[in-house]
Amino acid sequence: MHTIEEIYDSYAAMLYKIAFTYFANADDSEDAVQEVFVKYLKKAPSFQDEQHERAWLIRVTQRQCLDMLKAPSRLHTALDDETLLAHEEDRELKLAVLHRLNALPPKYKTAVVLHYYYGYTVREIAQILKISQSAVKMRLKRSREQLQLEWESEEL
Repeated sequence: MHTIEEIYDSYAAMLYKIAFTYFANADDSEDAVQEVFVKYLKKAPSFQDEQHERAWLIRVTQRQCLDMLKAPSRLHTALDDETLLAHEEDRELKLAVLHRLNALPPKYKTAVVLHYYYGYTVREIAQILKISQSAVKMRLKRSREQLQLEWESEEL
């Protein structure tokens, strides 16, 4: 049995990065992660294993971000370049990629981040998001197509 501190230490950074793909700013991303852990404490779910726990946290983070984006008081905020790109090389390229990634619909962003950033397989993403493997493949395909169109349109 892990303490909440151990669970937070294990997953907070990953959940923050997922939330950041939705909000592109540190404050909203931190708020979303905080709400996820509040829900974790209130619900006190029991899990079969760590993989089940991680999947639950990712799904709850995704739902929390979508709920926050739908809030009537939600204002569009600019990408927080300094927070995201602090101490990184190739800042211009990374910033360009992040702007394009941020323009993707949330369901596509989640699939891209889980697959390309965290290395989850299509099967694992399907289990985490509770969708079919073909739906995951289609989201990844459409994401790649949309990102490629964005790159090509800027190169002209």
